[in-house]
Amino acid sequence: MFDASYRRRIEQDLESWVGKGWISSDNAGRIIADVRARTQQKARFPAILATVGVLCLALAVAAFVAANWDAIPRAAKLIGILAAIAGANGLAAFAWSRGRTFIADLATLFAVLVFIAGLALVGQIYHLPQDWPAGAALAALGALAAAWLTGSRGAAIAAAAASISYVLARGDPAGFAPLPSFFSLALLAAIAVHTILHPSRLGRWVTLLLVYAIYLRLVAEAGYGELIFNEGLLVAVAALGTAMTGLGLWLAAKGEGALPTRLPRDGILLFAHSLIDAGATALIGTVTINLIAVTLDGDDKGVAGAVLALWPVSVMILLAAGLLFAAISNAANRNGVLFVAGAAVLSLAAPILSDFLAEAVILHAAVALAAVIAVSSAGAYAGLSYWTLAGHIGTAVVALWLLNETIGSLIGQSLFFLVAGLVLIAVAFWSARRMRSTRGEGG
Repeated sequence: MFDASYRRRIEQDLESWVGKGWISSDNAGRIIADVRARTQQKARFPAILATVGVLCLALAVAAFVAANWDAIPRAAKLIGILAAIAGANGLAAFAWSRGRTFIADLATLFAVLVFIAGLALVGQIYHLPQDWPAGAALAALGALAAAWLTGSRGAAIAAAAASISYVLARGDPAGFAPLPSFFSLALLAAIAVHTILHPSRLGRWVTLLLVYAIYLRLVAEAGYGELIFNEGLLVAVAALGTAMTGLGLWLAAKGEGALPTRLPRDGILLFAHSLIDAGATALIGTVTINLIAVTLDGDDKGVAGAVLALWPVSVMILLAAGLLFAAISNAANRNGVLFVAGAAVLSLAAPILSDFLAEAVILHAAVALAAVIAVSSAGAYAGLSYWTLAGHIGTAVVALWLLNETIGSLIGQSLFFLVAGLVLIAVAFWSARRMRSTRGEGG
């Protein structure tokens, strides 16, 4: 919520409200100061350059050791790695004591990267057997420990990336593996809480990528490696996208009120909005890809139905239903949340319908067009700019694809544009009426 676009918007609104006499100039100044403090606008470009520089330094250390592998004694290699880690952590502690949190974060990230590279180098030094999942797990634990001890956002991102590597490197799925699955979920919980306590946009999105990796791994294990392609994969992803949307809406509704938790409210709201945005990405992606798959090849009937029988997908759909209901019940803007929930459910229905009614291509085209328009309209109505943007992109993709499919038939092309035009005009008039009525109720 408290990002640059929100800050600009609230400043413009406050200027208008002061001019109308709704609030005083002093109160407007306090609000602007509070919002600016929350956004913590810093120079992002130098920060990006510095982060890339730290990555280059860590790679330089690893490359130097590799280039002089035979010339450097074994003990010197090990001592050098330990010295680099200790020195970087010492610099981080010194910078933290002086209030230079960004430098401390960079130093901690460098220490984590050297630690990860050191794991591979130590394995080479002592000729340990190659075990990528175990190495990724150790890297994730080390980075996570550094993140929690120092509050480093970079270390948390490294921990999430290592955790994703661990999940993907565990070998072919051959049934549910309880211990590795619970270990992955424990890593996810620790990283997610850290991301809420120490917010960063990249950290939130990498954490959500870890959610997808764990979930799809569970789906693959439940299907013994099968039923994970085409419409089956789309149904699974759409179910998670709907659940993310529901969780984000519920957290936003509770966070804007009085959420009974010790976690910072701003961090929860930021994470909630990232969940909602990630849900839109998944839903628009599945709707558009599903439409293309249906029009190209309708021979995958039964795949999505089989995936629905897998316990991770069934649990995710039930969880999505419960979260959407809870979000609607707790939302101050109930109509807006209801609109978003309806768009999410319609988007989830698209890949499911394509399985049970594989030959009804016109129906699938209509559902896909309705879903992307619903996402765009719901975003505009509920004030979710990312949903509006994602819906616009989805509408463009669906329209262009349908045009490509009907270009050979003038009658089909005429019918497509007729239906699309009527639907868009109807949605535009309905949205305009709703916005006018909302402004009228607000006085």
